[in-house]
Amino acid sequence: MGAITRYLIAGLVVALILAGWRLDHVSTRLSTATERVSTLEAAAESRRNTQKILRQLDTENTKVLTNAQASNKALLARLGSGGQRLSVPARCPVVRASTSPGSVDDAEARTELDPAHGQRIVAITNDGDEAIIALNALIDHVNASCLPRK
Repeated sequence: MGAITRYLIAGLVVALILAGWRLDHVSTRLSTATERVSTLEAAAESRRNTQKILRQLDTENTKVLTNAQASNKALLARLGSGGQRLSVPARCPVVRASTSPGSVDDAEARTELDPAHGQRIVAITNDGDEAIIALNALIDHVNASCLPRK
């Protein structure tokens, strides 16, 4: 075997070793990239699931709020028209014309509120109801988007 042939064989062996090392290096990088892609796909799927849950919660909470507002609006309208009256327990003496001298009247004494006062009281409670609904919606949002799922 001549010297040139030995150099060619040695060069070929070195080239094959370098090619093998390079192939191993590329394989490692490909494996790392594949793992990163899998991690990103899982994160994207988790984000899509969270967004779906948040849309469902938003729809549910909007429905609850809309129903409460409609109910409260109807109550305010009935109070305004006189179709419904609010009364409160009364502690003052009440004159009862229908009681006979020998009967005992155990009925609770009540007095009706002026319709305008009744509407103001209902409006205040409506504000409280809406605040509670909004707070529950916020709690649902935080639980769905920030806390880990089991």
